[in-house]
Amino acid sequence: MIMQVGITGGIGAGKSYICRLFKVLGVPIYNADNSAKMLMVEDPEIIELVTTNFGKQSYFPNGMLNRKYLATQIFTDESKLQMMNEIVHPKVRKHYNDWVEIQLRKNDYIIKEAALMFTNDHYKELDKVIVVKAPYEDRIKRVLERDKRPKQQIEEIINKQRKEEELSVLGDYFVSNDDSKLIIPQVIELHRQFSEMNSLVSKS
Repeated sequence: MIMQVGITGGIGAGKSYICRLFKVLGVPIYNADNSAKMLMVEDPEIIELVTTNFGKQSYFPNGMLNRKYLATQIFTDESKLQMMNEIVHPKVRKHYNDWVEIQLRKNDYIIKEAALMFTNDHYKELDKVIVVKAPYEDRIKRVLERDKRPKQQIEEIINKQRKEEELSVLGDYFVSNDDSKLIIPQVIELHRQFSEMNSLVSKS
């Protein structure tokens, strides 16, 4: 069975950058957040549930997601955030499991990238979880440059996500995305360890 590794961390921590490095090393990457966005505009059941529960303004006339509107709905109301997760997460889980089936016997291991790795029990299906950590101010700066969101909204998102102290307890491995350590050597070392682990499992 293929080894499944999760990568998580708060918004702006640098998860996607770390995943790009693993991809360069030949590791298949499943981006749960991108898959969720794709399913929200392609899956008829999700579209119907989102429209019913959040209003027709959730989608533009061309069918694209009104992200700004939904962000104001979700990140100001905990119950609405929970509702959205209940609509989208089961579909993403099935989509991921189908993707894993395709990767079987082709690779030493695969990586699943998700911001909300520990909001449900799905992480327990993974063999290992990497937590990407970065200083608070660095995270805000990255998201400001990337998404052009208001700083207050970014801070609200960070405050609603799990604190790094909590992630540190739940994670198996850690990548420090700051000035204390070089990133690439950390990723190469993890790649070596995961490849060896899967090799040992395959031989047993």
